Amino acid sequence: MIAREVRILMAKEWRHLLRSRGAMLTALLLPMLLLLIIPGLQMLAFTAGVPMSSNTEFPPGAPLPPGLAEIGDDPKAMLRALLLPLFMALGGLMVPSITANYTMIAERENRTIELLVALPVRVGQILLAKLLVIVLLAGGVTLTLFLIDAALILALGIASIGYVLGLLLLLLCALAYSTASALLISLLARDFRTANNLSGALFVPTIFLCVGFLLLLPGGTLKLLLLAAVFAVAALIATLVALRVVTFERLLR
Repeated sequence: MIAREVRILMAKEWRHLLRSRGAMLTALLLPMLLLLIIPGLQMLAFTAGVPMSSNTEFPPGAPLPPGLAEIGDDPKAMLRALLLPLFMALGGLMVPSITANYTMIAERENRTIELLVALPVRVGQILLAKLLVIVLLAGGVTLTLFLIDAALILALGIASIGYVLGLLLLLLCALAYSTASALLISLLARDFRTANNLSGALFVPTIFLCVGFLLLLPGGTLKLLLLAAVFAVAALIATLVALRVVTFERLLR
């Protein structure tokens, strides 16, 4: 049961987000691009029966990374091994961090967060309300788009239901990692510029590591589960670090 104070704070956060056109447009358009438009076009293109051009075919006998070893003449394997997992991870990483910037950094820059000090609430309740709003918005948007992707994957015969469930777990763990990291960055950054720099310093290496993970590890569903486990451990570490620095002084800094 969510405490009354947290519900009131959540309502305030929703009103703040709805008034911010930039936050809502980013939270809606970016995941649509990463989780629906690009993957959907790729799935339709790879299953249209159009042969790959000579410029995109791999030379016979050319060494491939272990993660792409099963591609061969099956273009759908490229989707399963690299493209779909990568865009699921990107969608999960980007949306919560952008939403957190608007819910925490913007409030700090406008000095409205100082008003919360006068309210009979604890710092944990303030952060819980913000995190719940981030999770509800990012999770609601990304999971809705994922359902469309899942329907396309199954309808086009790209992968099995087990693979789809692996993608879902990867998306959820990426969301958890991004949310925990966004909380930590929001506590450390004083303005949008600093927050964006910290986000870039954290997420750009994460994306490269994700690509390397997908290329170097063989397998399909098992690879997704391992990558999801990595994101889950990273989310736990970021959460523990963030909880150690949570104070009213840190929020008002």
